[in-house]
Amino acid sequence: MSDSTLGGDNRSIAIERDALSSAIISGDGNRVVIYQYHTAQQVQSELSPVETKIGPNPYKGLLAFDEEDAERYFGREAQIERLWNVFRTLHEDMSQIRLLPILGPSGSGKSSLARAGLIPELARRPLPGKKQAQVAILVPGAHPLEALAGVLARVATQDLTPVAKTREFVDELQRTNNTGAYDGLRRIADMLPKIAESSLVVLVDQFEEVYSLCKNDDERKAFIENLVDAAADPSARVSVILTLRSDFLGETQRHPVLNQLVAQLGLIIPAMTADELRRAIAKPAELADHPLDEATVNLLVEEAEGREGALPLLQFALTRIWEGLTQGIEPAVTLKQIGGVGGALAGEAQRIFDNLSPEEKEIARRVFLGLVQLGEGAKDTRRRAAFAGLVSHKDNPERVKQVIGKFAARDVRLITLSSVPEAGETAEVTHEALFEHWRQLDQWLDSSRSDIRFGRRLEEAASSWDEHGRQEGSLWRPPDLDLLQRYHQRAGNDMTPLQVEFFQASVDAEEARKQAAIKAEAERKQQRQLLIGVLSTGLVLTTTTTGVALYQWRNAEIGRIEQTAISAKGLLSVTPLESLVTAINLVGQSRSPLFSFPNQYQSFRSSVQDSLFSAVQSSWETNVFKGHQGDVMSVAISTDKQTIVSGGGDGTVRLWSSKGQQLAELKGHQGYVRSVAISTDKQTIVSGGGDGTVRLWSSKGQQLAELK
Repeated sequence: MSDSTLGGDNRSIAIERDALSSAIISGDGNRVVIYQYHTAQQVQSELSPVETKIGPNPYKGLLAFDEEDAERYFGREAQIERLWNVFRTLHEDMSQIRLLPILGPSGSGKSSLARAGLIPELARRPLPGKKQAQVAILVPGAHPLEALAGVLARVATQDLTPVAKTREFVDELQRTNNTGAYDGLRRIADMLPKIAESSLVVLVDQFEEVYSLCKNDDERKAFIENLVDAAADPSARVSVILTLRSDFLGETQRHPVLNQLVAQLGLIIPAMTADELRRAIAKPAELADHPLDEATVNLLVEEAEGREGALPLLQFALTRIWEGLTQGIEPAVTLKQIGGVGGALAGEAQRIFDNLSPEEKEIARRVFLGLVQLGEGAKDTRRRAAFAGLVSHKDNPERVKQVIGKFAARDVRLITLSSVPEAGETAEVTHEALFEHWRQLDQWLDSSRSDIRFGRRLEEAASSWDEHGRQEGSLWRPPDLDLLQRYHQRAGNDMTPLQVEFFQASVDAEEARKQAAIKAEAERKQQRQLLIGVLSTGLVLTTTTTGVALYQWRNAEIGRIEQTAISAKGLLSVTPLESLVTAINLVGQSRSPLFSFPNQYQSFRSSVQDSLFSAVQSSWETNVFKGHQGDVMSVAISTDKQTIVSGGGDGTVRLWSSKGQQLAELKGHQGYVRSVAISTDKQTIVSGGGDGTVRLWSSKGQQLAELK
C-alpha cells in the first residue's frame, strides 16, 4: 500500500511470528518487528481468535485488538489516519519531542487503536526514510524500569529470557549523566542492532499503571524522564507512543515536562459514530463469510452508540453471537438470550462468581456493594473505592486481592484497579452495564440499600476520626451510637478494621462518660450539701479538695460561730430582734453536714443552742413575722440589718423589712428551703433547697439562675 489514505477494505499484510517477536510485512516489503515484555499480552494473542465450527471467531470479546488483528480491525480508519499524520509530523519537525499520547476513558479503544491501528499502519506506510522499524511494546506494571529494560534486552540479544542483560539495562536506566538527566534509554538505543536504518518505537500501553501500580517515586521519575530524553534526542532514533486513561491526566502534573507534552500533543480518542460502529460490527463477519443480518447490526449499533466504554461490551456480545452461530442459533435469538450488549457482560460476571468458593463469594459480594454509588432518585452508578475500604476485619487482605483479581484480569476487566497518592490502591467497576443487567448484584442491592447508606456514613465518620488524630469528640454518641450498635449486630462481618475500631472506641467512650457522669453526680450531691451549708453563712466560699484545708476552714468557722453566739447573747437587751434572727441563723449553720460527725463538736452545738434559747426568751410577740405555710428552715439578715430573708418548709423564700413587712415571695424550689443568704448590696439572694438545687434571685423576686 502506498502513501494514500485508508479507505478501502484491503488490509493485506503478512505476519511472521516466532518465539521472540512478530513481524508485520506490507506488500511493499516494509517491516515492523514487534517485541513485547508483558506476558499477559502473549497470552492474549494465544487466546484470540477462538476456533469454532464455522471458523475462527473474528471478534475479541473483552480483549484489546493487537497488531496481529489488524486485518479485522474496522471502524477506526479515520482515527488511524489522524494518528499516523500526527506521528509523521513529529518526525518531520526536528524541534519536536517525538512523544505521542493517545488519551481516552476506559473502554474507549486506546490500546486497540495503537496496536491494531497505528503500528500496522507504520508497515503499510512507513515514516519518511524509515523502511523498517522496531517496536518495543510494554505494559509498565509495578516495575516500569524492569519492563522497559526487559523488552530492550530482547531487542538487543534476540533472547526470549535475557535475565542478565535486563539487570544490566535496569542499572543503566537508573543512572543520570553529569547534567542530572536520565539518558539510559538513549544510550541503549544507540547500541541496538540496525538502529541506524531501523528506528525504535517504544509503545507504552496502559501508561496509567506508572501511577496506579508503581509505588516507587524514584523509579517512576527515572522511567518517565528516560522516555522524554530519548524522544527529544536529535538523532531521531527513538520515538514514544503512550496510551493513557483520561482520568489519570491529573497525575501527569507531578512531572511538568510530560504534562506539557500531553497537553500539547495528546490526542483524545472520540466515541465511535454509528457508521463506525456498523463497520466494526459487520465487516469482521463478512470477511469470515458469515455476515450478520441488518436487523441485528442495527440493534447492536443502537445499544452501543453513546454508551461509555461500549467497545469491549460490543465485542463481548459479538463473541457470544458468533458462538451461537456455531450451534445454529440466530444472532437475534442469542442477543435476546444474553440481554443485549450489557447482558453478555453480566453473564461473564455470573460465570466468574459461580466458580468462587463460598468464602470468596461473600468477599465478592462485599467488594461489588462497595463499588456501587447508590442513586438517590436516579440510577445507581459506579464508585471508586480504596482497597482498604473493601476489606472486612474478618478478611485476609491477600485473599480479597485474589478475588478482585479474578474480576480484574486482562481478559475480563470487569473491575479496574488503580492507585493514586491520596487514596492508595483503588478499584472501580469498569462497565456500569453490570448495574443494569447483573441480577445477582441487583439482589444484593435490594436487600442491602439501607445498610450500604449507613455503612458509607460510618466509613466517612471513621475516616475523619482517624485523619484528625482519633479525637474523642469525633466519636459517635447516642442516638447515632445506638444505631451503630444495631448495625454491628446484623452487619458486623462487613465492617472494615477501621470501622470496628471506631465502633469500639465510641462504645468505650460512652461507657467512660456514663461512669464519669455517675461519679460527677455523686460529687455534685456532696458539693451541693457542702454549698448549702456554706450558703447559710451568707458568704460564697471557695473550698479546696484537700483534707487539710477543709479541716482548717472548719475549725475557723466553728470559732466564728461560737463568737457570734456569745455576741448575740450579749446584745439581747439592746437589739432583741436582730439577736433572735442571728441565733436562728447560727443554729442552721451548726447543723451543716460539715459539723455532723465529730463528737468534739457537741459542746459547740450546745453553746449555739443556748444563744437561741436566750434570744427566744428575750423576744416579744411583736417580733414574729407570719407568712410561711409550715416550718421556717433558715433565716439571713442583710449587713445593714434592714432586710431579712427566710426559707421555709413550704418551698418559698421570703424577704422582710426590719419592721416585719413582707417585701417579696420567691417561688421555685420543689420542696423545703434549707438555707438562704443575701449579698452585701442586698441585690442578690441565694437559696438552697431539699430538691438538690441552688437558686439565685434578684431582690425584685426574679430567679436569675438554677444550679444543679
